Amino acid sequence: MMRFRQIEAFRYVMLCGTTAAAAGEMNVSQPAISRLISDLEYALGFTLFDRRKGRLKPTLEATEFFSAVDESFLGLERLSSMAEQIRTKQPKQLKISCTPSLAASLLPLAMAEHKKYHPEERVIIYTDNIGPLINKLQSNSVDIAIGLQLPDLVGINSEPIGDARYVFAAHKDHPLAAKAVIRPEDLIGETILSVISDKHPNYWSKLNDSLEGVSDQIKKTIDIDAAHTGYSMIAAGMAVAVIEPFSARVWAGAGVITRPFEPAVSYGYDLAFPTGIRHHPSVHSFAETVKKVARGMPEFVG
Repeated sequence: MMRFRQIEAFRYVMLCGTTAAAAGEMNVSQPAISRLISDLEYALGFTLFDRRKGRLKPTLEATEFFSAVDESFLGLERLSSMAEQIRTKQPKQLKISCTPSLAASLLPLAMAEHKKYHPEERVIIYTDNIGPLINKLQSNSVDIAIGLQLPDLVGINSEPIGDARYVFAAHKDHPLAAKAVIRPEDLIGETILSVISDKHPNYWSKLNDSLEGVSDQIKKTIDIDAAHTGYSMIAAGMAVAVIEPFSARVWAGAGVITRPFEPAVSYGYDLAFPTGIRHHPSVHSFAETVKKVARGMPEFVG
């Protein structure tokens, strides 16, 4: 049977890298950490670390197990933080998860407006791709999230903030920069960035479908999991892409141009909230500010 102390020891070894460092964090001896890890392995029925020449190397099973452990500790840390706020009468924190492209475009504008009315509020911002964003919502680790439209998921409520039409992006010296509108047939022979499919690959079906007619005539040799990485590849002349429009404003100074892509590919964006917590008033205020800012951004079409 697993015990909390064993899980805690495992987490510290994973975070610190050695049993000695973990022992220091837990104020116990190094042999005590080793015993806790051995007992946990016995309870789990699989090996967590390869032990070679006195060094510990996490197994694949340990890495997979740690992901669930860390999510659990996020929930515990939230409880501890809440207790501290209640005990010391501190103002509540606003914890936000935001996808990278919106974190560099919409979020700073919304935060500047929000801080006019909540200047003393502490704000914690996590920049997450979709998978971690969903995990934080479902574990009640954040108050609000901003990103791509989510499917119906347990523990999450969402509301739309608008649709964004994806654009063709290339380096300014690319021959296609001379065209006013880009169509699939224009991409024949080009290296096109593709998005790594995570736990929710259907997100990118519209994007993939738009290129289906030329899929055997284009090169997909670079996969990305974040738009800013894609734009950096484009700025270096490594590829072109049909990609979200928000990051374009950041990369325009690096020689990246965008053009309309036909047929249009649009994706919805949402505000999302965990259902398992009572939201403090500034969450609602911030949500309204985000929607107001989004309405004024040219990247949103509705």
